[in-house]
Amino acid sequence: MKIKRKWKFLLTIVFIFIAIFIILPPIIGSNDQFISWYQTFRHKLTILFLGDPATSTDAYIINTYYYPRSKSLGENAIAMVLLLDRNTVRDITRYQMKLVATNGSNQSITVHPTLIKEQLNEACRLVNVVATTNVLPEMKKLEIFDGNTKVEIPFKLPRQSAPTPVIICISPQFIAEQWQLFVTHAHVARRFGGHLHIYITSMLDSFFELAQEYERLGYATIDFWMKLKFKNPSSENSLEPNSESELRNQAGAQTDCLLQYKEAAEFITFFDIDDILFPRGYDSYYDEFSALHLENPGILTFHYNKREMLVHNKANIRDFDFSELFGHTWFVNEQDYGKVMTKPTSINSMWIHESFNFSYKRKLFLRSNWLIHIQKPVDTDGKDIIPYRMSHFEQMPEMKLNDSVLVEIQKDFERLLNTSSILKIAGNLPTKSYYFPIIYRCYYEKFYKKFQTECPNGEGCLIPQRSDMNCFHSEADYKSGPKMMPITYHFHENSRWVKTVGCHN
Repeated sequence: MKIKRKWKFLLTIVFIFIAIFIILPPIIGSNDQFISWYQTFRHKLTILFLGDPATSTDAYIINTYYYPRSKSLGENAIAMVLLLDRNTVRDITRYQMKLVATNGSNQSITVHPTLIKEQLNEACRLVNVVATTNVLPEMKKLEIFDGNTKVEIPFKLPRQSAPTPVIICISPQFIAEQWQLFVTHAHVARRFGGHLHIYITSMLDSFFELAQEYERLGYATIDFWMKLKFKNPSSENSLEPNSESELRNQAGAQTDCLLQYKEAAEFITFFDIDDILFPRGYDSYYDEFSALHLENPGILTFHYNKREMLVHNKANIRDFDFSELFGHTWFVNEQDYGKVMTKPTSINSMWIHESFNFSYKRKLFLRSNWLIHIQKPVDTDGKDIIPYRMSHFEQMPEMKLNDSVLVEIQKDFERLLNTSSILKIAGNLPTKSYYFPIIYRCYYEKFYKKFQTECPNGEGCLIPQRSDMNCFHSEADYKSGPKMMPITYHFHENSRWVKTVGCHN
């Protein structure tokens, strides 16, 4: 009898575990309030049986924004983008960070921010997190406090205005050389009322000078995206941060862009440089995005899947022809995981392809339009630069773009060539792809080709250097706070562009 009772008890425990951790999550996945209750209950149950010891770790703060007034965050709000080590506590979103905000009259308030994470790959120890809270008016100083030690954290105001109502956030570029994609995207976006905000870690010098000229002309904003560095790690066993952040912390860049334009833009998108959107049935991004929100009340994010298009690069900028580039109908007849459009007031954080902090019933995956994906352009000599991962194109007449719009884009491009310094800069641009195939091959071998067991990123890729190919890099003064428990914080100040011999990722 005693043995039977033991077995009944064990089976009951196993059933409860399976029900709570496996069966219930997909069933309750569409109810936000129930999800929150369920996650809290599951966390408490786990702590009851397994405990929740804290481990000494390091964190990197990307940026911190202070909003005196925010339509979505409230008054005197703070939003901090940072990377926290998942090994600090059992659930990093429940860590009790303590912030001390002080105003000009030396009045202080201590608050515990809400932490939300955006990460898919559990192999990466560093997790993209946004910390939000509300403090006191006219804040002049912000510190993190562990109960004994404080570290002051730099902060800044978000953007008060946007170049256009629609901002297109472009994921960080490293060892970037495909200037043709940038030129293409900039002119298409301009025609439809969008503005590129592009993050740069490293970029070929001639390409960088071209991007700066486009910034001067109002087509784009270029922004810094640093490699991570713990100047004074908390211990000899501290991790190497770049190796433990998911895909070079693209999610951090998307979130940072969102928070920059939270009070300034009406719509915001999160694309790669090779993801280009043409509105269908509308004359501008603004009109299409407005219609989607009007027709779908309650939806927070709209998802555009990708369709790969056959594209040939041009070695000389004078040869650019948008009608030739986009006037055909050769596509891959399948769709890839897409990207997001939203109102910046609707969400507070982003991952690479979507946000995970609300239910799927508030996401709409569109069937009326797609992103044109120019993933593997054929090089100027007619050779496919990625021969080991060939795409299978076929003609899809239903994907045909408006010819008159392509003519308008071409006219804008030619006007720019004749009235700016672009032609002079363009004489130094690379005519063939050198770094892109090397990086693509590394990514393919590391995690596209096989099941992912390690944190996906570009660390460890062998990047051969050439004396005739130099880069501009994002650089800054790296800072480390005093050793704190359980987290020591690191950040940077005084961001700047630095030209180096060779190109490093």
